[in-house]
Amino acid sequence: MLNVFGIFRVIISNYFDRSTEGSLIVTMTFYTYNYLHATQHTWQYARVIVISILVIVFILFMLHYLRNKMDIKYKDLSVIIATLLLLILGMQYDDYSNIKSSSQQTGQMTTLVKEVAKRLEVQTDEVSVNATSQNQNLLVKTPKGYYRVDFNTDGSQFVLEKVDLHQANNIQVEDK
Repeated sequence: MLNVFGIFRVIISNYFDRSTEGSLIVTMTFYTYNYLHATQHTWQYARVIVISILVIVFILFMLHYLRNKMDIKYKDLSVIIATLLLLILGMQYDDYSNIKSSSQQTGQMTTLVKEVAKRLEVQTDEVSVNATSQNQNLLVKTPKGYYRVDFNTDGSQFVLEKVDLHQANNIQVEDK
């Protein structure tokens, strides 16, 4: 029989650490400008590379088939590669809106990090945020302290409010 409470405890323990007093301590992850900038383009480049390789292989097999029309294996290989290419292009088209939305959100975050660094007069690589997309509970970590970002109703402007974190030693910074 499946132990639901055991599974729930494992899931929760992935997000929380136990301290020596027995209370739950939340580990907060912050992302640097370099991390946000690197993740913005990684998948796009990988997909373009895979599609380019498949197109080149397809052209090579088609050229071999046209040169040797009696050798059917090149025709079969061309059909297989063409089918694979169409499948990947279909998935690429399907993911296009998701990639575009994600790219825009990451671009907004990198712009936000630049603007925060400019306002606080620190380097962009010293600023990190606790999310990869804009939301209402956005925190910024800088050498000058922690700040909460309050956006206006349309999200075009923001105000920085200095905050003190209860347990600031449970911070993890993701950097690439």
